[in-house]
Order: sequence, then structure tokens, then C-alpha cells
Amino acid sequence: MALLGLLLWRVDVASVRDELSGATLWWLPLAVTANLVSDYFRAIRWRQFFLPMKAVSVRFLWGVAILGVACNLALPFRAGEFVRMQVLRRRTGLELAQVVATVFSEKLMDTVAFSAFLVIGLLAFPEARYLWPLAAVYVALLVVGVAGARWLSSKMDEGSLATQPEGHLRIVVTGQVRSFSSGLKAFRSKRSLLIVSSCSLAAWMCEATMYWAAGQSIGLELSPAFYLLLVVAATVAVSVPITQAGLGVYEVALTSLLVAFDVDRSQAIAFAIYAHAILAVPYLVVGPLAALAMRISLRDVLFLRGGRGFAE
Repeated sequence: MALLGLLLWRVDVASVRDELSGATLWWLPLAVTANLVSDYFRAIRWRQFFLPMKAVSVRFLWGVAILGVACNLALPFRAGEFVRMQVLRRRTGLELAQVVATVFSEKLMDTVAFSAFLVIGLLAFPEARYLWPLAAVYVALLVVGVAGARWLSSKMDEGSLATQPEGHLRIVVTGQVRSFSSGLKAFRSKRSLLIVSSCSLAAWMCEATMYWAAGQSIGLELSPAFYLLLVVAATVAVSVPITQAGLGVYEVALTSLLVAFDVDRSQAIAFAIYAHAILAVPYLVVGPLAALAMRISLRDVLFLRGGRGFAE
């Protein structure tokens, strides 16, 4: 909140208010729909990571993804990641390390889209050349991460992790590594990698569409390709839980990028606030509905007795 207040202190608040009041709201349905569809593509991708271990329905994973985002917005320290891992662990019967591996795989494959978006941005916009170190980091993470995931899952199948070492601690650690590596089996399938890569690009393209619709609503005159860079900037800004739901950090990141592209500061701040609202409000409404539809309760999150065990 302090960051957002500092940002508003540097501009004419009345100008920001005028920009927001002049927004064309009929772009909102497209923005909200595109954002929710992006989670559906993530659910398809997530299912591929589960398939070598257990068949989990896309609809269920979609609901869990929406619930996780809602909890990230409402709870501190991105607690939604804990909630969705616990729910999946409860409903699928898989070990925690296996579920964690699928979440890790998700984050890793996001770098497919981010790398592509940054390369496009660097080629299309001279103003974005300062982002090349970030592009290099994402490409390196993608290459090293996929290679490491393939190596670890293959080592498990080769039996190099099968021999029980001496000592209780080593046995426990080896068991967790084995479980984690079993959650990475999808990386050994070229078909699965093609599906998850395609879904990653589709998901983040949908999110870029959401930002484009928000920009149209506010009246920004920017190339559609610019919103690919905006997606990366927004995601990086909220990836570390410095503030609740990225409030302030998100607005500063988006405003800085827009100003670098010669957007008026008042309009840039208005867009950042508007886009953040579009991202947050629908999930705070749909998240509880998803929990009700899947009959998720505190039993599923805290592993109390009597929870239901279905995910198919």
C-alpha cells in the first residue's frame, strides 16, 4: 500500500481518477474470460504432469488452479500454493513430493512462454533492449531445468535411486527424491513436452490478451506485441511475496515499463490499477465458487479426518 501511495503521490491523482472513470467497460468481459481461459490451458498442462502417476481430470485441476489464485490474493506469503498442493495431495492420494514436482514442472514450463515473449520483445522494440539479461536467464533456466528433470526421472527408472542407503535420514531423503523424480516423468515424453509447451504459450497468450483488452479499455495506443513484455514484467513483479497480492509492487513494475514506452504517467498508473483489479476481483468471486463446486473444505487443506478423496 505504501508503494502504491508513493506512486500516486508523484502524479496528479485527479488525472488518474479521470483515466479510470473514462475506461470503456465493454472490454471487461473479454479481459475476464481470457484470464480464466488461461487457467484452463494451465489445467491441461498440469494434467500431463500427473498422467504418468494418476489420471486427474482437467476440470478438477482447473478448479484447483482458480482456488489457488484466489488464496494467493486473499492470504499472505502466496499461501495459495500450499492450498492447492494440499488439496491435490488429499484428493489424489499421491505423496507430497510428487505433487510438488508437478508444481515445479509448471513453473519451469512457464519459462517457455516467457523466453519466447522476451525474444519477440527484444526484436520488436529497441526500448526493451535492457531486458536481454532477463531473457538470457529464462532461456538458461529452461534448458537446464528440462535437462535436469529428464536426467533425474531417468535415474529413477535406471535403478540408481533404488538401492536403500544406510541410516534413517538417508532412507527418508532417498525416498523423497524418488517420489519427486516420479513426478517428472512427463519430461521424458516428447509428446508431453509438446503439449505442455503449447499449453504454456496458449495460457500466457490468453493473459496477454487480458492485458491488451485492459489497455483498449483505458485507451492505450500500443502494439499488441507490447503486451507480451507486459505479461513477463507483471509476473516477475508478483513472483516474490514482498507485499500482499503484489499490491504496489505490481503497479510500480507496470507503470515503469509503460513510461519507458512513452505512455503518460497518469495513464500508466491508471492502467496498472485497472489491470490489477481485473486480475484480482474475478478470482475472489470465482475462487469460493470453485471450492463449493469441488466440495473442498478445511479438511482437504489441513488433512483432518473425513475428507473426500476424488480427483477424477
